[in-house]
Parts: sequence; structure tokens; C-alpha cells
Amino acid sequence: MARIFALFTVLAALLGFAPWLVPLAKQSVRLVEARDDPAAVADLGLADLDAARVAKETESALAADDIALATSFVALADARGITIDPALRERVAAANGALASTLRGAKEFGMGFLTGEPSDLAGLAGAATGDLMVWGDIRDAGREGWKLAHGEDADELILGLSAVGIAVTAGTYATVGASLPLRAGITLVKVAKRTGKLSAALGRSFMRAVRQSVDFVALRRLLKAPGAVDGPALKGVVRSDRLASLTRMLDDVAVVQSKAGTRAALEGLRIADNGNDLRRVARLADAKGPQTLAILKTLGRGAILITGALLKLVWWAFVAALYVYLLVSSFNAFCVSCARATWGGRRGRRRHKREGAPAARRRWWRREEAPVCLALPEEPRLDAPRPAPEPGRAEAERFAAAAREAMA
Repeated sequence: MARIFALFTVLAALLGFAPWLVPLAKQSVRLVEARDDPAAVADLGLADLDAARVAKETESALAADDIALATSFVALADARGITIDPALRERVAAANGALASTLRGAKEFGMGFLTGEPSDLAGLAGAATGDLMVWGDIRDAGREGWKLAHGEDADELILGLSAVGIAVTAGTYATVGASLPLRAGITLVKVAKRTGKLSAALGRSFMRAVRQSVDFVALRRLLKAPGAVDGPALKGVVRSDRLASLTRMLDDVAVVQSKAGTRAALEGLRIADNGNDLRRVARLADAKGPQTLAILKTLGRGAILITGALLKLVWWAFVAALYVYLLVSSFNAFCVSCARATWGGRRGRRRHKREGAPAARRRWWRREEAPVCLALPEEPRLDAPRPAPEPGRAEAERFAAAAREAMA
């Protein structure tokens, strides 16, 4: 009976943990199932996002004149059903008004065209226009080539991308714009590298792809030669048959820019570490659209991968599996113990009845077994008559005695 009470206590304790553990287990299982879906991972990471957090982030973006981020937070709140103060919504709408957008766009277009460092779509259009006119790529290649010729540290990534950009621009004209997404990706990566928004790990991945695509030995020889560097000469150092890896990464950057905007693309280049991360950012942008920038700002790498904060939920999934095992084992042991206590006494009473012994008395707190008597063999008595000899044994003894006398 003590075993039954112990198992019942364990079973009750496990059932008491269920209301607290089951919701965590369900969320953990959903996270494990969504590990390959960036949009689902982002939704789980944003489960605690509330109206106060959205309002704070939107106010901060407006104060910093970051209209793209403020607009993205409004889109994220609308998608998740979070209420926004109407006054705050009007301020964001006014910042995106026709006159304000036109003036800001003209300014950013000019800065992007001249410096090649855009901060929004208009600036990217200016930088892309400069690159399409080969002005931007020759400008960047000339600047880095001058450093290389004078023994200074040149940025080989920008130098190689500029050479690839010249080759891609020629293909864009030849294919009537078919290479425009690739051209936009080159511009964005160059911008991210110049402004420090390209992660070091992703920069190394791009550098490996660029080294496969560009003959740097020929490029250095070309830049150190006397005379001006022109577009056709730079185009000649590009290995067109080895552009697959670089093209795939640049296409993903272009997808993010087209679906979520320039700021989201630059933010994706900041948090990604390799080509696979870029592919996940592109899938997130394709699913979330204008919400992507706010999601990346809020979650960082947690928007595309299971990070340390979300890894705790995966741990709870294993805890839940152990919990289910203990619960089932305890319930099974409890049922077996109850069955033994119920049916074991009946079998004992039937056995004693067959053997002629008194049946064991049952008590609700304990069970008493009837004493078992053991039958011992009786000792032989001294005065007991000796057993009769076997037939023919006496005659055999007499014959043996006569034979011994004759031999003597």
C-alpha cells in the first residue's frame, strides 16, 4: 500500500505541473517545426511585442528622421493587430506626404549619385543610375586602384565588385534590363561595405565569391600599368563562367531590396553571416514585405535563426518529452500496483483454500498471511521391528558361508 501512495503522490505532482509546462511545450514544438521557415521563426520571436514597444520604437524612428523604420513599425503593428495611437499614425503619414517625400527623395538621389552611398530607395536609385552609366564602378575602381598603385591598402571587395559591375552593366544593356536585379545587388553590397553595414563574416563570403569571379593578378597588373583605366579593360578581368556563386548571393540581396526596401536590405547585410543567411533574409522579405525592416531591427539574427533566446524553448521541448515519459510511467506503475493489490489477495485465498489452510484475513491497511506449516520427516524408533528380508536373500547368504568353509 505504501508503494501505491508513493506512486499516487508522484502522479499528482506531475499533473500539477501540466498547466505551466504544456503551453511552453506547445510553443517549443512549433519552434522546432518552424526552424526552416524564417517567417514562422520571426512570428514566434515577436510573440511578446506589444503596443507600448511599437509606440516607443516608432517615436524613436521619427525623432531620428528615420521615416522608413517608422513606416515599417506601423506596417508590423497593423499586421499583428496591435493598436497604434491615431496621432502617431498621422505623424508617420505626414512624414510620408507627397511634398516631404519629393524633397527628401531629390536630396537622397543626388547624394546617392555623387557618393554612391544611399540610405533609401531614392538614394539607391541615384547610386544605381551612376553605376548603370558606369560612372560609379569606374569611380570606385579608380579610387581603389589609386590606393593599390601607391602601396596603400585597397578594398579588394569593392574593387572586384566594380569590375563585375562593369561586366554586368554591359549585359544589362544587351539584355534590355534583365540584369538589373544583379546590378542593384552589387550597388547595395558596395554601399554596405563602405558604410560599415556589411558583417565581417558575410564580407569574407563575398570576398571568396569575388576571387572566384575576378582574375586579381590581371587586375593588379592592369591598375599598375601607365594610362587611364577604362571599362572594357576592367571587364576583361572578369571570369564570366565563374559568377554563379556571386550571382546567387547578389540576387538574394536584390530580392530583399525589391520586397522590403533599401534599409531592410542593408540591415539584412548587417545581420547575415553567409549566403544561407542571405537566402533566409530574402525568404523573410518575400513573406513579410514592408514589415521586414522592423522585424530585423527588433529581433536581429533571431528573425532568421534560432538564437540563444529561442534556444531555451527548444530545451523546454526536451523537458516536455521527459515529462510525458515520467507521467506515462508513473500512471502505468500506479495502475499495476492497484491491480496487484486487488487481485493478489484473491489468488492467495484460493491457494490456501486448496491446500486446506485457513484463508488470510484482509485488513484495509495491511494484509496478513496465514502461517505456513512445514511437515518434517519422522526419526526412526529403536524398538521398531526390522524389515523382513527380501525373498532368496537368506539362501544366498548360507551358500556363501558354505563356500567359504570349503575353501578353508
